[in-house]
Amino acid sequence: LLLDCVFAGDGDAYWVDAAGTARTTRLRELAPDQRYLNRVHVARGFTAHQQTSLLDRLTGARVTSPSVVVATGIDRLYRDSDVPTNHAQELLVRSIAALARVGRVHNVPVVVTRSRNDEFSKPIVNAAKTHLQCEDTQFGPRFTDTTGDVETLVYHLGNGWVQTTLAYWQEVLTHRARIHDAPELSADPPSQVV
Repeated sequence: LLLDCVFAGDGDAYWVDAAGTARTTRLRELAPDQRYLNRVHVARGFTAHQQTSLLDRLTGARVTSPSVVVATGIDRLYRDSDVPTNHAQELLVRSIAALARVGRVHNVPVVVTRSRNDEFSKPIVNAAKTHLQCEDTQFGPRFTDTTGDVETLVYHLGNGWVQTTLAYWQEVLTHRARIHDAPELSADPPSQVV
């Protein structure tokens, strides 16, 4: 999903990982060209305070025109025993507010996952505009929202290969056309020449 946003946009991707799910080797396997990976920035917080600081910094001057922001397992570090429960909830809400701010300031999607579905993670659910469901298929994960509008463009086949969709290539070619000031491709079939 992160790479789909990078392929379709002009900006960088910022991934703040608290769940240990950011696997750069996996990103390298999925990227059709290694140059895309220069636009992916991964940071990990190892404590709740580091996590909060990383998320606060996303609206700073160094983050310009991102294409997507991802925060995985956002609630995990706030559950650790080194943070008092009342302070943990406060830090979590502050982090959610930072993510909402970066999404609003840059007008970009912010993808957030949680480690558990419980009362503590309820502020994450309440702040989300769209809730995605992930279904494991024989071709890899398939993401849909409640209306079925979100489409997965790349499926990992498990043997080092990926399967792409026509919609994926439409996005890639449209993005390349914008970069090179070429006319964008139309989704309509070309008219027949006689």
